[in-house]
Amino acid sequence: MANNWNDDRALQAIPYFLQDIVDLWYQSLATKPQTFDAFKQEFLKYFSNNNSINHLVNTFTTIKQENTEAITTYLGQFHRCLRQIQAINADYFTVAQILNQFIRGLYSSILQRIRPLHPANLQAAITNAKNFEAAELEANHAQAINLVINRLSELDSKLKQFSDSINQKLEGYLADN
Repeated sequence: MANNWNDDRALQAIPYFLQDIVDLWYQSLATKPQTFDAFKQEFLKYFSNNNSINHLVNTFTTIKQENTEAITTYLGQFHRCLRQIQAINADYFTVAQILNQFIRGLYSSILQRIRPLHPANLQAAITNAKNFEAAELEANHAQAINLVINRLSELDSKLKQFSDSINQKLEGYLADN
């Protein structure tokens, strides 16, 4: 076995190495396997069967909001996939697992602001995410407007300098003639 671990050590380490769909599956086991061989059998029984719920759960656990993607777009994908899973098995995920998966899939800047709030439910997380997204959009628009105003001020200043230079030259020309 890897790392020269015996079966007992490997069984103890399993929860620390599982991710995404495998972690969700392991958490959902009513009775955890008592031996490494039992774990392997349960794992293979569940994951070697290429049924649709495994594919849907894998999709669900990997849905991520992209950098420029709106919360509503991410939320649509999230809900569509969740509804498909729940149509097959309504109790596949707990309310806490659904909430956690929604939060984990958020784009990093929003995720970092939502996690510390520990939203009580999915609707609270969605509302917070939409509010943070709106605040980010507003801040980005304000920043863009400030950049335009600053650039216009620079151009106005250069135009004034140019106009003053032309007037000085014109006054000098008129004084000479």
